[in-house]
Amino acid sequence: MTTVRSRTKKILGAGITGAAVICASLLIGPAAGATTNDGTTPPDQDERALSRIIGGQAVPNDAYPFMASLQAGGESFCGGSLLGPTLVMTAAHCVTGTDSLTGLPTIDVDGVSVVVGRTVLSDGTQGQERGLSESPGAEPIVHPRYLAGDGAYDVAFLVLDAPVQGIVPVKLPTKGTDALLRPGQSATVIGWGNTDTALANFPDRLRQVQVPMLATAECELSYGAFRPDVNLCAGVIGKDSCQGDSGGPLFRQPPARETAYQIGVVSYGDGCGGQGAPGVYVSLSSADLWDTMAESSEGKALKEALGR
Repeated sequence: MTTVRSRTKKILGAGITGAAVICASLLIGPAAGATTNDGTTPPDQDERALSRIIGGQAVPNDAYPFMASLQAGGESFCGGSLLGPTLVMTAAHCVTGTDSLTGLPTIDVDGVSVVVGRTVLSDGTQGQERGLSESPGAEPIVHPRYLAGDGAYDVAFLVLDAPVQGIVPVKLPTKGTDALLRPGQSATVIGWGNTDTALANFPDRLRQVQVPMLATAECELSYGAFRPDVNLCAGVIGKDSCQGDSGGPLFRQPPARETAYQIGVVSYGDGCGGQGAPGVYVSLSSADLWDTMAESSEGKALKEALGR
């Protein structure tokens, strides 16, 4: 039996059906038994493993200013992306622990800060660092259907304590960008995750890798609990996301457009870049992902956060 792990602190080598429209409506009015890329179960904050891109290359300064680093104790443990001046999207398993009595996810963000727009982690002159908002009603927002150890609905939103200035947020999928999700097309995944599964090498500079998107049948063959309604998978031998990349973006840039569209959030996988074990992502083009959010109290909180 293979062990599927979340990709907290990890990245290997990296259809849009109206997610942006569904998300905008908020403004207007892994599979069971899976684990995150950093462990067999979604780890507590102190246990979150770092991850990097497998089979990729270093990123030039300022190439992806919307990229965010979630940090604790001065160390990056997960990725994220800027959705609005005070809103960052990441993986739910990056910001939750598990209640020992109920087994349900509990928010765990003590000591967590967010750095947006930094390419080299050690260069404090790059990017903007923010804490998490402590205002009433601005708590971290976890998808209401997320369950610890389950790769489905593995998405969360963090409200920052001050706006990020001068950085354009990443775009979400729209009906006009459906073609971005066709199997065989390449997408980009970025992160500071593990670049060497044998030596656990974590880079200081952001890395990127191009990964092919796979057909649903291939994803289901690799992972019996794969959820095609809310997940997508991508990767090839030697190119994948890995521990430390969890929460980071999988995106595509349409021809003749300068804007990147984020189509997925790094969630989990079986190892990194191995045969028959692609990376699994939360699909941001999933109508079910956004519909179930919109109908909940978490959806109302997200609407308020997007309007800040």
